[in-house]
Amino acid sequence: MCTSLSIKSNEGHNFFGRNMDLAYDFNQSVLIIPRNHQFKDKVTKDMVKTKYAIIGIGAIIDNHPAIADAMNEKGLACAGLNFDGYSYVEEEIVPGKKNIAPYDFIHWVLANHETVDEVKDAIKDLELVKVPINEKTPLPTLHWMIVDKTGKSIVVEKTKEKFAVHDNTVGVMTNNPTFDWHVTNLNEYMYITPNHPKDVKWSNQELTPLGVGAGTLGIPGDFESVSRFVRIAYIRAHMPSIENDTTAVTQFFHMLDYVKMVKGGVITRDGMEDLTRYSSCMDQEKGIYYYRNYNNNRINAIDMHKEDLDATEIKVFPYLETQDINYQN
Repeated sequence: MCTSLSIKSNEGHNFFGRNMDLAYDFNQSVLIIPRNHQFKDKVTKDMVKTKYAIIGIGAIIDNHPAIADAMNEKGLACAGLNFDGYSYVEEEIVPGKKNIAPYDFIHWVLANHETVDEVKDAIKDLELVKVPINEKTPLPTLHWMIVDKTGKSIVVEKTKEKFAVHDNTVGVMTNNPTFDWHVTNLNEYMYITPNHPKDVKWSNQELTPLGVGAGTLGIPGDFESVSRFVRIAYIRAHMPSIENDTTAVTQFFHMLDYVKMVKGGVITRDGMEDLTRYSSCMDQEKGIYYYRNYNNNRINAIDMHKEDLDATEIKVFPYLETQDINYQN
């Protein structure tokens, strides 16, 4: 599970991030991958070099960076969300294509491109191949939301039928089924409104809304990906004017709270609790990565431009999970 979101402040700056809904930790931390960093491609065995510096949450597995969501120094951002049952990758290398593993897709996007349009053009020559990162780590089943700092966004999905690139005009994404289905499904909720309904009369009976929020009657409240898509699309469509960038960060996390998963709400087939491990928000103009997690509601911030982006090694920041409370007396 997962939910991703993109919004813009009145200052004209774009913000992108996500809820990571997962039944387990994956040794996640905030990473900064510097320019010109090299690692071995698991598919082709070639050495891969990072053109642009990247900041985001991920894990280093066998000296290989695996990124969950991130942005680069040019403000291009990407997040991978679960797409189980729909995701498809090739069994073998496809001749004439750039072949990568699905866990390297975010790195490929951010290490090499500045805008969504560049990605749309380059992806025509890309293929995803079934090569696990190691024997202990299952191959991820993902689709991706990509946003540049202008707010232009796409969703990339590879199914058995096609490698699809969808223009994302609603500015959100969740999980299954395919993105185009989710957008069509929004038509079922076109009459939902934040406004209070007027009283009406049926025959001789006066009918009055039973309370505040009656205009949202019918919006789904469960944790399923279809329902979360509707809720986050609704709240984004009716988002108030965001005065400045600081307000945008606060509003962003409140919006993600609207689709957050809490302990006890969802139990997986394996009997594990699915919950929102962390929420992230990226200031794509300033290069600041904000995050908070289930155990620590404090918003933490890391500014990539305060670090040496030409360093020789990946920098790993502590993942702060101890609750930080501000005592006022």
